[in-house]
This record gives sequence, C-alpha cells and structure tokens, in this order.
Amino acid sequence: MSAPVSLTELRQRLFQLADQVVDSGEPLIVLRKGVRLRLMRDDTPAAPAGGKLARLKKQQAWVGPRPDPHYSPAEWSGASLPAVAESTTACAARPKAPRKRR
Repeated sequence: MSAPVSLTELRQRLFQLADQVVDSGEPLIVLRKGVRLRLMRDDTPAAPAGGKLARLKKQQAWVGPRPDPHYSPAEWSGASLPAVAESTTACAARPKAPRKRR
C-alpha cells in the first residue's frame, strides 16, 4: 500500500493519482483532518446495454386520424376510446412566451 496523501496533494494531482488507482487496482489513502479516506476502484460490472430503455415493456398503440378538436374527453366511455393522433406539423407545440418580471 502506498503512503497516504494530503487532500491538497490529491487536488493538485487528481487525474494522475486516479489513473494510478485504475491501473494498479491499489486503493489510495487520503488524509483529511486526521480521518483516512479511501479512493478505490469499483469492479462492479457495467450497466447492461441500453440501460433503462432496454427494460421497457413493449405496448400497443392505435394510431389513427386526429380527433375532432371539439370532441370532449367527458364523452368518452370505457368501450370507445379515441385513437392516438397522427404526428403532423399542425400539432407542433408553440414555444413558451418569456415571463414578465415584476
């Protein structure tokens, strides 16, 4: 095990010391106010490819024509739900206006 380093030395040589820990696998001891801190390599396996998106479950969606703008969700019944609107440029969101400061 190498000699402990001060926090000031760690700050000055952070990348060099971090590379040393990565290459050797030996933990680095840092002294701060009489307390020993350890900088060490974590050898846990990397996250699976795709991350959170890979864990999503496939779902079905019904894509159809845009609903009538005057159609009210209050008229929905459990048996007949409207189709998901097709993407068109007419339905693009408008940018928000900047807020006025008081």
